[in-house]
Amino acid sequence: MKNKKKVYTLGPEGSFHHLSCKEYLGGESEIEFCKSFGGIFEAVKAGNLGWIAIYNSNTGLIENHENEINRNYNQLDEMDYEVHLCIAGIKKTNLNDIDKIYSHEKAISQSKRFINEKLSGAELISCSSTSEAAQKLANENIEKAGAICHAETAKFYNLEILAQIPNKRKNETTFSFFA
Repeated sequence: MKNKKKVYTLGPEGSFHHLSCKEYLGGESEIEFCKSFGGIFEAVKAGNLGWIAIYNSNTGLIENHENEINRNYNQLDEMDYEVHLCIAGIKKTNLNDIDKIYSHEKAISQSKRFINEKLSGAELISCSSTSEAAQKLANENIEKAGAICHAETAKFYNLEILAQIPNKRKNETTFSFFA
């Protein structure tokens, strides 16, 4: 990216938005985090660049962002990012002891088969992002709980990876870069 504009995406650090944006940009340069999709759109209206998920190959449109972008913004590029999920927990957590699972509703939906087979009794708790779920477990030191997130996110928050969640079919999210 040649210009010096900041890129705004959904956070916190370690989110799929963050990891895919880093890959697209080739590093950490000038990435700022918003707590909501609306925050990203506001930052772009103020003259910055945006990076946002628009479609997932397993769960479809993500909050109709593609229509919003096409109607009100200039889409510059897009990238498909393969989604790999895992269950992570604080140190010494045993997968079989998990009674609560934290994650974004889309990640929970994409993990339903694994949850039903391995953790059917666990309470599902929705968070604004997979990285918020990992951050919550790490910051609050929540025992007997797991976060569905990316393995890099687990490492970022110093969580142990308890299990990889297999994709039964290709799982990609398309992200849009826009101004």
